[in-house]
Amino acid sequence: MVLEIDTDILKKLGISADEYLYLYLSCKKASDTLVDLDLKVDLQIDLEKLQTKGYLKIGESHHTIRKEFLDLVQAPFSTMWSELLSYFPLKVKTKDGSIRVLRAHDADAKTNEKPRIKYEKYINGDASKHSQVIEALKTELEIRKKGDNLGYMQQLSTWVNNHTWEKYIGLDAEETTDSPRGRITRRL
Repeated sequence: MVLEIDTDILKKLGISADEYLYLYLSCKKASDTLVDLDLKVDLQIDLEKLQTKGYLKIGESHHTIRKEFLDLVQAPFSTMWSELLSYFPLKVKTKDGSIRVLRAHDADAKTNEKPRIKYEKYINGDASKHSQVIEALKTELEIRKKGDNLGYMQQLSTWVNNHTWEKYIGLDAEETTDSPRGRITRRL
């Protein structure tokens, strides 16, 4: 099992990495993994704090993960797909004035099917991964608009197949310029 922990989510939730690990594995019904890991240190988990924040219900025989935490890590894919399409441009105007269509308007269109399946496989129900993709897409759009290069945006299927968002993760649009040739450079 691969588990990535976004430190921004830890700050937002106000919990430690140990507590996040406990909640995440519990909601994935993989709490046995904690035992299998054979950690050299004991996890510092404050169950009372997790219950107070509304992420956990402490029971006598077992604990229940509450909706507040589940919504942060397990958003329904249809919602995530709709959000991605709401940010991804439908069409762009090229330098010569023509219009390029980047995706189908209908989320359920046949041309959106392959990228949807590929994106769903990548996200695998992880809302934090999706949030990271959305932030990267926003950054790319901001950089392209600032550099007047929106016309060079990839079509949705290419963008998803190539995991293009990975180029924009961690970039700050203010510190980045997009040259007329489409090269992304960082100011040092």
